[in-house]
Amino acid sequence: MSRYVVLDLETTGVSYAEGDRIIQLAYTVIEEKKIVKTFNTLINSETTIPAFVQQLTQIQTEDLAKAPSFEEIVPELMEDLNNSCFVAHNVDFDLHFLNETLEDTGYTPYEGPVLDTVELSRIAFPSESGYRLSELAENLSLHHVVPHQADSDAYATAELFLKISEVFRKLPRPALKHLLGIEHMLKSSLRPLLEEWFEQAEDAAGELEVYRGIALRKINYEAAENENIEADFNEVFADFQTGETISKVMPGFIRRSGQEEMINFVHQIFTGSKIGLVEAGTGTGKTLAYLLPAAYYAAVYKEKVVISTETIQLQEQLLKKEVPLVEKLLPFPVKPALLKGRTHYVCLQKVENLLDLSFQESYERMVSKAQIVVWLTITGTGDVEELNLADASDRFLREVSSDIQSCAGPDCPWFSRCFYQRAKKAAKAADVVITNHAMLLSDIVHESQILPSYSSVIIDEAHHLEEAATRHFGTQLDYASMAQLLNDFTTRGQDNVLEPWLSLYTPEMWKRCKEKIQQAREEWNDLFLSIYSYADKGAGRGETGDVSKVIVRDESWNYVLEAAHRFHAVFTEAVDELKKIELEISSDTSTGPAYKNEQTALDRYIHEMDDLHRKFMDLITHQQEDNVYWMERALKGPKQSITIFSSPTEVSQLLADRFFQKKKRVILTSATLTVNQSFNFVIRQLGLEDFEVETKVVASPFNWSEQVALMIPNDIPLIQEAGEDAYIHSIAQAIYQTAEVTEGKMLVLFTSYDMLRKTYHLVSNLLDDSYMLIGQGIQSKSRTKLVKMFQQFDRTILFGTSSFWEGVDIPGEDLSVIVMARLPFSPPSDPVFKAKSDKLKQEGASPFIKLALPQAVLRFKQGFGRLIRRETDRGIVIVLDRRIDTARYGKQFVKSLPDMPVHRGSIYDLETEIDAWLHKPLKESVYDGDH
Repeated sequence: MSRYVVLDLETTGVSYAEGDRIIQLAYTVIEEKKIVKTFNTLINSETTIPAFVQQLTQIQTEDLAKAPSFEEIVPELMEDLNNSCFVAHNVDFDLHFLNETLEDTGYTPYEGPVLDTVELSRIAFPSESGYRLSELAENLSLHHVVPHQADSDAYATAELFLKISEVFRKLPRPALKHLLGIEHMLKSSLRPLLEEWFEQAEDAAGELEVYRGIALRKINYEAAENENIEADFNEVFADFQTGETISKVMPGFIRRSGQEEMINFVHQIFTGSKIGLVEAGTGTGKTLAYLLPAAYYAAVYKEKVVISTETIQLQEQLLKKEVPLVEKLLPFPVKPALLKGRTHYVCLQKVENLLDLSFQESYERMVSKAQIVVWLTITGTGDVEELNLADASDRFLREVSSDIQSCAGPDCPWFSRCFYQRAKKAAKAADVVITNHAMLLSDIVHESQILPSYSSVIIDEAHHLEEAATRHFGTQLDYASMAQLLNDFTTRGQDNVLEPWLSLYTPEMWKRCKEKIQQAREEWNDLFLSIYSYADKGAGRGETGDVSKVIVRDESWNYVLEAAHRFHAVFTEAVDELKKIELEISSDTSTGPAYKNEQTALDRYIHEMDDLHRKFMDLITHQQEDNVYWMERALKGPKQSITIFSSPTEVSQLLADRFFQKKKRVILTSATLTVNQSFNFVIRQLGLEDFEVETKVVASPFNWSEQVALMIPNDIPLIQEAGEDAYIHSIAQAIYQTAEVTEGKMLVLFTSYDMLRKTYHLVSNLLDDSYMLIGQGIQSKSRTKLVKMFQQFDRTILFGTSSFWEGVDIPGEDLSVIVMARLPFSPPSDPVFKAKSDKLKQEGASPFIKLALPQAVLRFKQGFGRLIRRETDRGIVIVLDRRIDTARYGKQFVKSLPDMPVHRGSIYDLETEIDAWLHKPLKESVYDGDH
């Protein structure tokens, strides 16, 4: 293939059969790796363009009046398509819609070779965060002037195709050979190109090596020896204060007294071997404030410092941006390392086995295998977080990720190239080890078997630590995990390698085993029907809309236990039969290397079954007194779509005894650690009451009185007096009126999914089609997807639960208004919250004062931090819950905030205040809030 027509359509909708039509058609012709022609035209389809499409494409109905009809442009299009390969970004849509239009106008549909740049981008760029054309264009520097207009889309897609081709052309032969084995499952007609590239390729060169038939990036890891470093912190700090060095590294850097206070505080905690809590307001530059003294202490005193964060984004920022900056500020090098849990790293032995499997697999798995083949020629870490896999299921990730069962240690042929072992070696030699809360907590469980030995730790995003510990020390199991595993043995599915092999190799033993597995599957199904019957009585609704119920070991639970014991008995027999088969096969030397992959797969399945069985026992038959157990069921879907959870009721003592007691130097920091300027709540939650703790509050440098206004409408009824329906109608009207002033860019937060859903539908009836309304749990439950949708359109309103802002970062220009439908108290039905409340009651304490109120205040503060990220941001928070004024405790929410104007009045009067505030000019600033 040497000629390609890269085409894009804009249409009035997605269904030609239901009357949707093409309104713009554009294509770019590529020959000999160069763009040789572009074609673009609007098309008069004699139809009205919906308002939503007009907003998206900027094409108005009147623009089509003088445009040619489709029939007029077809001859040139068909001539260009002749002897060409059809290329599109999401080829299924464009080609299908084009062919329907061609057939309707009497032309023969196109049936030649096709290439889908979405599919090919996934393979060529496996680490991209998304594969929408606009995202790829930005990340790959494509020429994309007007997204969602066909001419710009077609040209950008053509450039994208050329970049994809360049990636494939540079791959070594072993990688291309693997892709040739996968190509038959792809949408794209890629074989002729792959064969051409294969003939021209080399085995490996430069930064690449080939080992056991797999192409890898060469990594020469040698730990540098620790040098004796002599440096005076006072001199380092004095240099920082003068600003001379940092001004060269960061032009325009502005000194902040709060940042300097925090640098000194962290240094004092480390040199005094103490525990310090520091609340650093948004924009303080806390990352640099703790990194500078931590890196100094680690290098000079040869004491490794571990830095733990909750989010992956902050870990990456620390390693790639903040540590290199600190290195430039210090008179000596800093040796950083990023270490995650074992399962975050790809296992090369598993990958080798996976690529060797020849049985038919699903489309998503085949694309994922192709992505891994290409990614291994790029990655230096082997961290699966780098991958955006087509099959992102937990099952597939377990099949490629490192785990204890699959690791043969030094006996593994891949040991010298093992990504996890390399990461551990790098961490052992590092001054500063960056990890996450989950890894830190895993280390507690495994008694320091994972992280290298350390006595000094900085916990950033520390307001997440207690919740992370509660989650980490808990367990969960859903119906589908076990059901899918049992199905793999009893059905001849696309992903099943074991059934045909065992039927052939050990027919009699396999027949008995298969019968037991089938019985186990039936008992598992019956068990979850029993759980459904139990859950259906007295269940509540969780914040995300799922049905939720705390498990109480009463008489009705006994019926569940009876079903659980029946499943346990049959399942144990089934696993025993499998282990007999495994023993029979492993002792038979005639099996030979031909069955190596099958034996590995069998071993993996048995380990997986044992693991799920342990979870089943922990959650149902062996429940502990100190844990809370609950179940959640999706509102829609099969009865068995239930997940069972457990968490410890209290983690404070566990953290105190097994973590803080064993560390000499600890810094806990976040933008939200205090309630009413007091650290008492977080000290109690983290088990620090018996420790000597030093605290510090560093105020935000932002001019909050100029940047944020708090609006409290006084004409919204109290829900207790008016009832829920009247309250929902009032807040829907308030959201509508606010949206008309702000033109969207609004996040509306709820504590109840039911209220969210009802309000969403009311507001959607009030606003016209020019607004894009997005509901958590309505379009999607994925925060990432919802935020991307939110940022894609101008006049957007996002409805989410009050926990939505956790881990969500929306830049200032995209978000200017946060509306709180209710103050962010935890729902009383939340199982962990309820268990903690019950425990406080038993101790004679007030759950509201000790738990509910401080939790809500911290969430409230976090919302403001999401709104203002830079000195140039301006925003408004509207609280529709009048308890902030009428309840005695309401003042605590306002007092927890920095000084800012508070406006009260009717929603009608506040419209004027909102409009004036958002359009009030801000002074220009060179402030950089990242550091």
